[in-house]
Amino acid sequence: MRAPGAGPSADGPSTDWRSALAELAGVARRAGTVPVLVAAGALVAVVGVGFLVGVWHGAPAPIELPAAAQGAPLPIATTQPSMLRVHLAGAVAQPGLYEIPAGFRVGDLVDAAGGPVAGADLAAVNLAERMRDGQQIYVPLVGEQPVIDAGGAATGTTGPIDVNAATAPQLEGLPGIGPSLAAAIVAYRSENGPFATLDELEEVPGIGPAKLSQLRTHAKV
Repeated sequence: MRAPGAGPSADGPSTDWRSALAELAGVARRAGTVPVLVAAGALVAVVGVGFLVGVWHGAPAPIELPAAAQGAPLPIATTQPSMLRVHLAGAVAQPGLYEIPAGFRVGDLVDAAGGPVAGADLAAVNLAERMRDGQQIYVPLVGEQPVIDAGGAATGTTGPIDVNAATAPQLEGLPGIGPSLAAAIVAYRSENGPFATLDELEEVPGIGPAKLSQLRTHAKV
């Protein structure tokens, strides 16, 4: 206990709540109950506000997560289709549009189309190439000069078509030859053997001198 009149201790004013309550009790005995209750309420309010302020200042700052970019492109699926649609043309037994499993090679497609016809130049195509969706494969005849598109694929021929080896779809590439005449040419050579000269094409119903003159620079035997 300090001597009367002594100054504050070196540690500063006491902050012990028990001491504060003891002092408040002494004041209550001297001043009466009601003022003391008012003072006690004020003390509690001050302590509560101080606690809340301490909690507020001690709380970590909220973390703001970056919002998703507006208009960001959706992820693009990279999964390859399980089935492919491809076009096989040229010197095969059954040219046309095919739906094949992914992983098929050109050689598998040629086999599925009944194989090559007589005179097909299989060395002109890569039989080991894996097929892609929407791809076209053209199997030329020996001696044909295939037309190469911008993607590097053979799409047809610029040389004369051999009427003894060409398929009906290939014959349709000749001027003035539609599906019916192409089928008639194939049927005629199947029954009578290969054409010895282009002039024999006049034996095919529907082909006359005028049409034959159109074919001379586009066909051969």
